[in-house]
Amino acid sequence: MRGCFANFRLTAMAVAVAAAAGAANAQNSGLEEIVITAERRDVSVQDIPLSVVALSGQTLDKRGVKTFEELQYQVPSVTFTDNGNTKYVNIRGIGVSESAPNQTVGVAVHLDGAYVAREFVFGDAFFDLESVEVLRGPQGTYSGQNAAGGAIFINSRKPVIGETEGFANVEFGNYGEKRLGAGVSFTLTETLAARISGEWERRDSFYENHGPELISDPDSIEDQPGNLDRSFGRFQLLFQPNDDFEARLIYEMSSVKTDGVPYKDFAAPGTNMLPATGVRELNYDLDGHRNVSYDRVTMTMDWAATDAFKVLGNISYLASHQHYLDDGDNNSVFTTNAVQAGADYTIDDKYYTAELNLVSTLDGPFDWTVGASYLNYQQDNFLNFLRYNHPSFPGTGLDETIHTRLYFYLDNVRRNKAIFGEIGYQLTDAFQVKLGLRYNDDTVGFDDSSYSSGGPFPAGRPSHYNAPSGAALPASDLLGFDAFTGRVFLKYETDDVGMFYGTVSRGYKPGGTTPFANEYESEKVTNFEAGWKGNLFDDMLSVSLSAYYMKYDNFQRTYRPDPDNPAASVTNNVDGSKVKGLELQLNGHFSDFLWDVSFAYNDGEYGDLLLVLPARAADGVNPTVPTPFNLKGEPIDYLPETAVNFGLSYDGWHINGGQLVPSVRVSYQDEYYTTFYHFDQNLIPSKTIVDLFLRYESERNWTAELYAKNVADKDYISRASAGDSGLGQYLMGNPRQYGVKVGYRF
Repeated sequence: MRGCFANFRLTAMAVAVAAAAGAANAQNSGLEEIVITAERRDVSVQDIPLSVVALSGQTLDKRGVKTFEELQYQVPSVTFTDNGNTKYVNIRGIGVSESAPNQTVGVAVHLDGAYVAREFVFGDAFFDLESVEVLRGPQGTYSGQNAAGGAIFINSRKPVIGETEGFANVEFGNYGEKRLGAGVSFTLTETLAARISGEWERRDSFYENHGPELISDPDSIEDQPGNLDRSFGRFQLLFQPNDDFEARLIYEMSSVKTDGVPYKDFAAPGTNMLPATGVRELNYDLDGHRNVSYDRVTMTMDWAATDAFKVLGNISYLASHQHYLDDGDNNSVFTTNAVQAGADYTIDDKYYTAELNLVSTLDGPFDWTVGASYLNYQQDNFLNFLRYNHPSFPGTGLDETIHTRLYFYLDNVRRNKAIFGEIGYQLTDAFQVKLGLRYNDDTVGFDDSSYSSGGPFPAGRPSHYNAPSGAALPASDLLGFDAFTGRVFLKYETDDVGMFYGTVSRGYKPGGTTPFANEYESEKVTNFEAGWKGNLFDDMLSVSLSAYYMKYDNFQRTYRPDPDNPAASVTNNVDGSKVKGLELQLNGHFSDFLWDVSFAYNDGEYGDLLLVLPARAADGVNPTVPTPFNLKGEPIDYLPETAVNFGLSYDGWHINGGQLVPSVRVSYQDEYYTTFYHFDQNLIPSKTIVDLFLRYESERNWTAELYAKNVADKDYISRASAGDSGLGQYLMGNPRQYGVKVGYRF
């Protein structure tokens, strides 16, 4: 089994620590109690009948989790890949696994309760947080559409009337890392409070770009893909006239800039071998960039309308803009004979979401929730594919006027309307049953204003927004999809045995159409799951164990289906796939040691699908002609077979009015493929990452921390992809990062 020895070592360590916890005689457990809000009620993580991992903002800070990429090493069954202008978030192998304007995510992310329609703005969400909740498996009642793999709820820290508190952090590290963050909550009147927080970060690239010439000194090249220039601000206003009503207005603004995504070619076709030297050295001839900015406004409401129920609601509007200039040939050294390529994308999103819930509050055997939600989303894509130093596109200096070989304008539309409800009944003091149901109605597709055009463009074209008229894309009306989703569960809970539960849930991701009017059906996932949660040894050990089996129908993927026309790609459905697995979380406290272990085993395979393997795709030579290939039985993408995370900290070292807390985190993630063409160039190898922290917590509310992430400086691949030539490209994971962070809270 892949990674079995690493898993054995870490699991054995967990068992040993659990045994020690049972024998220990601690005065208190010290275990953090997290409240889950994803299902519109405040429920302890140990009382909610599903596989969920919840982390407080304080825990995220202590573990150094600042991004989605780092979150995946805290939550087994989750993978995240930053692919430039797209982000791949998958839970149990379900989410999104390709960059296409028609594809949507299959993991529903919510910021302060409001749905995030696309993944472009995930990059800076982990700041000034109350908690993060990761719900694994289809969430068909409360999250609805686009939650076939699961859902993630990110909750910011809110102001409190009558309290003044705040923080300030400063951090410096290698690679020129500089990060400043601060926030403050204060009371304006007896009914109003505000919170202002912001963060600023600068960091050099983990790569060195020599430019077009191998001998160029990277310090003399201004363009360094992979660097970071980021700023984020959040303003909140809380209105609370009495104990029964609360409304919160949240405004967020963000800007993330970099010189581009530092892809580099593998050493040889048909392999995922890194170069013998210069693993992080680039030769980009095009000065690229990737700039993403957005403004987001969210309003939430919590109103105890009567003794029988309360009203929860939110409405949100987001407008984002990204401009992406990419060196398409990546690390080709420029020569007089080399054909050069690039891409220039401008993508504008604007959408609003709304949701309203009625939630019962009376004591008694019945509880219920009813609600409705709405999404109205529009995306303008300006996709400009460039080629130069080519007979049809002459010249060696990039000029969009003459070097555009293909241009798309795509007006992407998504709308969703849904109604949902759940009713629960307490059969006995120990048994509870619940039934939830949701009706989803989706409209998706491309507006008839969309078109494509071949280059070159006429001289004097002023901007993307004034492109020449071209050929209209094949006519296709907006498509409609609808589906019922939901769940039923039975829960048995007593003080003696903890909680046992069994559930059947169904999730859904709507179908769609490509820009060329190729239509495909909706993804549907049915999950059968059983689990147990309990607290042992006088609450010094908490356990959560779940086993699941999922039927995964109509997996959406773009591929080549026709051997007679191997260049033609379509998005279609793979039927009959299945995923099964086991997930375990242990959290314990013994003496002055705090520890946690989380583990996941996942086994997924595709159903029956005949597709075409392009010529040369395997290794640059084979197959010699386009070859039919059946996908049945192949492992599902973005699904590590095993993943294990372990953390240990010691808080009994008291020094000079404070305490010194050393901690270690070890994360193992098994290998997995990034496409269903399972060649080495599509394989991300397994990896083990070790992080060390030494934190001083003063009784005077200030902290100082030394950290070293990836302390062994392990080279590992975070993204692997390949085209038809058999030569793949990679992104490297972060190298060793070390630094110091000082903070103060009041």
